Amino acid sequence: MSENEHVAGSEKRDMSENEHVAGSDNDDSKFARVQINDPYIDLEKVIEEESRKLESIEIHVGKEFKSPDEAYGFYNLYALVKGFSIRRNQKETSRKGLSGLKFVCSKQGLSQRQKHKGRPDSSSKPKTSEKERSSTRTECKAYTRCKLVDGSIWQVLRFHDEHNHQLASNSPSKLRNLRFHRCLTMQDIEIIRTLSDQNVGPSKIAEYLAQLHGGKRKVLFRPKDVSNVIATDNKKLIGVNIDRTLLFFQRKQADDPEFFYSIDADEDGFVKHIFWADGRARRAYLEFGDVVTFDTTYNTNKYSMPLAPFIGVNHHRQLIFFRMALVRSENTDNFCWLFETWLKAMYGKHPPVIITDQDPAMRKAIKIVFPNAVHRCCQWHVMRKAREKLGSLYGKIPTLSNDLGSVINCTLTVLEFEDAWAAILEKHKLKDNNHLKNMFESREEWVPAYFRGLFFVEMTTTQRSESTNALFKMWIIHFLI
Repeated sequence: MSENEHVAGSEKRDMSENEHVAGSDNDDSKFARVQINDPYIDLEKVIEEESRKLESIEIHVGKEFKSPDEAYGFYNLYALVKGFSIRRNQKETSRKGLSGLKFVCSKQGLSQRQKHKGRPDSSSKPKTSEKERSSTRTECKAYTRCKLVDGSIWQVLRFHDEHNHQLASNSPSKLRNLRFHRCLTMQDIEIIRTLSDQNVGPSKIAEYLAQLHGGKRKVLFRPKDVSNVIATDNKKLIGVNIDRTLLFFQRKQADDPEFFYSIDADEDGFVKHIFWADGRARRAYLEFGDVVTFDTTYNTNKYSMPLAPFIGVNHHRQLIFFRMALVRSENTDNFCWLFETWLKAMYGKHPPVIITDQDPAMRKAIKIVFPNAVHRCCQWHVMRKAREKLGSLYGKIPTLSNDLGSVINCTLTVLEFEDAWAAILEKHKLKDNNHLKNMFESREEWVPAYFRGLFFVEMTTTQRSESTNALFKMWIIHFLI
């Protein structure tokens, strides 16, 4: 047993010389409490003040607490000042109920992925997200074990304080990333809900809260935590209103036997996606489904669920709505569900050409569900992003915007485009510009020269569908909200 581990005498009789027996500790367990729910907590000040009086929150064998929550709160405060986070690990029970608890460093043990890593049987591996997450577990041995004594007092029985990883003490930015120290106060949550109701986005809300607290270094949460609050509220809101939506769909189906709808729910029963198409739209797709644009730029705001219309063009060059879907989040799995559902609604007919923005998750889903379709990215989106990324260069080189436009739109062959692009970079000395490199690497997805000879019915961008977003708003509000 290391010198950093302490054991109460009541647990083992054969203790080594480095172990200490808890004596009679008359400490009233009062300690410097940090009110984490204080709406204006100054994290830097907390760390500075508590570090100066660290002896007041030291843990030792025999220290007593009035309840398990008080023990956890004390150890959590100790961890905050020291620079690590904790979690509950084990419970001991007796006939009378809870009798023991163990709190461990959050880096204790191994994750399921770490445990299965290297095993030959791939079927035993846990599912991971698209973006592989790095594990933070290091098999750290630091822990505190408490036991119920005298029926009402919780006493520290064992305490091991040696970590095998770097601590984040005196670093607010690092502490904010420790999962179990991140928190939002009730006042913060009320502000988030109020601003979200006014259609303020999560990033703007996070910036406002940081300013309210005195800066980003003085808050115990990240922008993702703000998004999680909004997402949780939206899930509950959708659950309340989905009954009205189902009634609407059922009435439509009674009037139109070809009306199609599908609703996907998560493991908790909350709605993830909604898709619907009436008989007229389904029949129109069979006649005019040569080119389809798919766009998720219209957001219903109230539920943070983008409205995703499938749109085509008829023989009069008029827009046709092949109907729509509401999606909770834009990732590959969700897009796969949506495209497969849409394909089912459209009698299994695959679109020859589909035009979307450059969303990587959408691109991957299209390759999976529509492997033979020609996928073209919206040129308008590409150029809008270029204006955002190259704005300073446009100011320094007045002709750059027109030069790029000419190269992209006026070249007829692939070779002509690539030669003209190289000449522009040479002319303006922009060979090392990262965004222009990225544009060129994805050229086969959006540059007109790569699509010569293909039929697009003049639908080369999703901008035409975006211009109809205003028409959706009243329809959605009237029928679905």
